[in-house]
Amino acid sequence: MLEIFLSSVLPAFLIVGIGVLLGPLVGSGIVSVNRLVLYGAAPALVLTALVEADLVLSNVIRLYSGHLLFVAAMFVLARGLTWRVEHRASRGFAATAMFSNAANLMLPVSLFALGALGLERAVLLFVLLQFLMYTLGPLVLVGRDGFAGRSLLGLLRLPVLWAVPIGIVLNLFSVTLPTGIWRGVSLLSDAAIPLILLILGLQVYRSGLRPPTGLTWAATLLKLVAGPPVAYALGWLVGARELDLMVLTLLGAMPPAVNILILSLEFGGDVEGVARTVVLGTLGAMLTLPVVLFLVG
Repeated sequence: MLEIFLSSVLPAFLIVGIGVLLGPLVGSGIVSVNRLVLYGAAPALVLTALVEADLVLSNVIRLYSGHLLFVAAMFVLARGLTWRVEHRASRGFAATAMFSNAANLMLPVSLFALGALGLERAVLLFVLLQFLMYTLGPLVLVGRDGFAGRSLLGLLRLPVLWAVPIGIVLNLFSVTLPTGIWRGVSLLSDAAIPLILLILGLQVYRSGLRPPTGLTWAATLLKLVAGPPVAYALGWLVGARELDLMVLTLLGAMPPAVNILILSLEFGGDVEGVARTVVLGTLGAMLTLPVVLFLVG
């Protein structure tokens, strides 16, 4: 297990730590860095991963159906556990349980632990989760008032979304891009994972270390401890096996997505509660991810 931590988890968290240390220097510049990734490096990563992927429709269906069931199950569990909690806090609790960190941690840990094939599957799930987060996220956080057309329109403006059909078409029709173009896209793609990890560190610094409450501990335990077996069981139920099942379980083991905090700020959700859970969950994942990788490996 120590070897798994040193080879698959520690490299990612080292870069996250550097991001935390750089927080005072970057300050509000995190917005610009985030846009570099969102509009440049991340689409290149998705495009190259899909072009080089060995896509099998049945695998994609199992991955997507398994994770959709996971999101629904975590919503039911979270709302059931917090039915007596103040309404806005309960919604924030549910959002942190449903939406995993599919970018900042899932992509690099998948690459380090499961290799290129694991990264391909992680990229497919990353795209699905982005869609779910920007369409359902506001609705979960604040109810019907959060289901605004602007969240969907904002999603449609993300190049990551358009990189998916382009990558799939290039893959299915075996289209080879000119060498110069492909090398440029590949270089940009190589920059994505280090930048994504640095951004996570910057966002942890920006959120600050707020004292966890009882609800924060409950949300973190639900996500990091209950999440993996729920993801494994539902993945098995839909027929996922071996690498597909490992990737689904790993995504279920990830801490809450940082973007949930961004959406809370934007739409008026439980910002304090979500921030506490995101930070505690991210720190706690250093301990739980090696265990999950050991058990499913």
